[in-house]
Amino acid sequence: MRFMVALALLAALVTGCSTPVTGSASGTSTGSTTTASKATASSAEVTTTARRPTASRPTVSRQTVTRPTTTTPGVDLTVDESAPSQYCDRPFKGALGKDMLAVVVETPTGRLNCEQAAAILFDYYAARPDPKTGQAPFEIGPMACNQVPEGSLPQVVCKDEDNTIYSMWPQR
Repeated sequence: MRFMVALALLAALVTGCSTPVTGSASGTSTGSTTTASKATASSAEVTTTARRPTASRPTVSRQTVTRPTTTTPGVDLTVDESAPSQYCDRPFKGALGKDMLAVVVETPTGRLNCEQAAAILFDYYAARPDPKTGQAPFEIGPMACNQVPEGSLPQVVCKDEDNTIYSMWPQR
């Protein structure tokens, strides 16, 4: 019984696809046709004859997609993750009350150490425990901090004229 149903479906498919198709991608007619034939109760045979035009493939232009660098005016949330940085190993309570780590990006005039960076980021998370983007920058001393859009390694970036720090989930 299953064989008969499958055969009937195959016959319907073959008959539905047996109309000739003509045309080309380049706009000139090349007389390309496709035919299908012979579907019987005991066997199914599909014959396909196709002539393809030898037109060259169209060139594909690639565009570079850049994501926005900041969600709110005032804090540039971009961080060069390949810049020399000190990855602090002492966790602090951060987003959603979970352990996070501080990272101090080495800048020419930066003076913060891991303990200071963790304290600043801890203060940020004490005021904003839930990760939400699009909020106004949060100022802690001379630093402005904000949540990074989803998809980045840094979670919160804090910057001032001399320093850049960010928080991240421990990478296991």
